[in-house]
Amino acid sequence: MLTRGWRWSRRLLDHEYSAAVTLMAGVVTALTWSALNAHAYFSFTAGAVTSSWARRLDATSLHSLAVNGLMAIFFYALGLELRREIDHGALANRRDALAPLAGALGGMAATAGGSLLLGAMFNSDALWRGWGVPMATDVAFTLGALALVGRRLPSSLRLFVLALAVADDVLSVIVLLFTGATDLHETWLIGASVAVVVAWWLGRRRLSVAVNVTVLLALWLCFVQANLEPALAGVVAGSLVRPRSPTHPRLERGATRIASLVVLPLFGFVATGVHWSNLGLNHGGRVVILATIVIRLVGKTLGIAGGVWIATRVGARGPRDVTTPMLFATAALCAMGFTVPLLFAGTLFSPNGPIYGAFSLGLLLATVIAGLVGGSALRVLTMSKLKEQ
Repeated sequence: MLTRGWRWSRRLLDHEYSAAVTLMAGVVTALTWSALNAHAYFSFTAGAVTSSWARRLDATSLHSLAVNGLMAIFFYALGLELRREIDHGALANRRDALAPLAGALGGMAATAGGSLLLGAMFNSDALWRGWGVPMATDVAFTLGALALVGRRLPSSLRLFVLALAVADDVLSVIVLLFTGATDLHETWLIGASVAVVVAWWLGRRRLSVAVNVTVLLALWLCFVQANLEPALAGVVAGSLVRPRSPTHPRLERGATRIASLVVLPLFGFVATGVHWSNLGLNHGGRVVILATIVIRLVGKTLGIAGGVWIATRVGARGPRDVTTPMLFATAALCAMGFTVPLLFAGTLFSPNGPIYGAFSLGLLLATVIAGLVGGSALRVLTMSKLKEQ
């Protein structure tokens, strides 16, 4: 009975939309609890731990443990997936890889530019400082939404979105690295560089799962002590594991399952609670919320579609069997998500403050709208295309 239950659980965790479901469960729990009793919620998630070890590891609360610690596992899974796609997947051929990469860069540039533009227009310091918050797409939500749209979508579309979302998240974390850190520790920075070189050298050999996990932990510790973005350690460690290694599939499955079952729902729970009384919905808060929705929906749609159009003009191959309206609908769908955006917001604004709450609410509303608009449009366009055939 236990074996059968475990197999059933593994099938659920391996499903395309499992991560989106568990992440949303954490979000709903956070919003409900913070609405009913904000003091109890923030005391639980942000309550300080006085242990010296917790301070050294930058894990002094449940919030910091999830953001600075466990999220490295999620990005480790992304790094493993990215390396596999680069070696023999959707990114292996340069002509195929250029379109999603250009789409990711276009979406990032359009949202960042939109935030700066609206920040200047409405005299909003929050939008001006938080230009990087709305940049990233969410792998879990976008792929989960695609799975819910239906299996009749062109297979190339999922690979396109996967490549775009992974590139988007990784590039956004790299941008966060250079904009979020305020005081890099040179000794540990050198140590992190040495650890990366050693990890690369070890990655050329067939290593056990235990050794690969040790490499991840060592890199994470160096990044934490150097005051680099800890999540980036996961991307680096994962991308250094050779896909031909027999441990690569086991590591990717394990990291993905842990991320779906533990990391993403916990992150959703600690990162999306809103201090409704502090939010206040004053003029500044309303501007941030509405601007975030517009920036995500318009910026992502036009930026991704524009980036892909430019790439195809210089010889790149767009996703096969995907019409222009389907591309725009998919670009709108990529406005879903808030994992990396909230990581970005957390480095700039207090997680308990009104600005962070406004960004959280704007990203959540944009995710719902993008899912409904993009998903519905894709479903209608797919059905229309099937009728024509």
